[in-house]
Amino acid sequence: MVTVQLRHGDVSVARLPVVVAFDTVTELRPQLLALLEESTCRHLVLDLSHIDHFDSSGLAMLLGVWRGSQAGGTTLTLAAPTPLISRMLNITQAITILAVAPSVHEALRTRHSTRRDDAQGAGRV
Repeated sequence: MVTVQLRHGDVSVARLPVVVAFDTVTELRPQLLALLEESTCRHLVLDLSHIDHFDSSGLAMLLGVWRGSQAGGTTLTLAAPTPLISRMLNITQAITILAVAPSVHEALRTRHSTRRDDAQGAGRV
């Protein structure tokens, strides 16, 4: 089950469970897509730090959630991937399209900095 850790403004942080694999993705995918569909969610951070088992079904699910986020105008950041997940993202080159942060804190900090920079840039000519 996906656990929502934080909802603040337009940001939601959700922790994925210990097992993200063939047996669990059919339950997880709709939960993550529902988070994307919330009218207030413009930035979704997925905390991957507690995952012990992750297979290609999990990667396919993350890519599907990323596609859903792109279609809905929501940014998606994967935070704190385990070494196994990082290796899989690199080997498959999924790292080239998915935003990844070393921690949830860093994902939120980067999001805050980007929003502040965008607001400052909006006034420039």
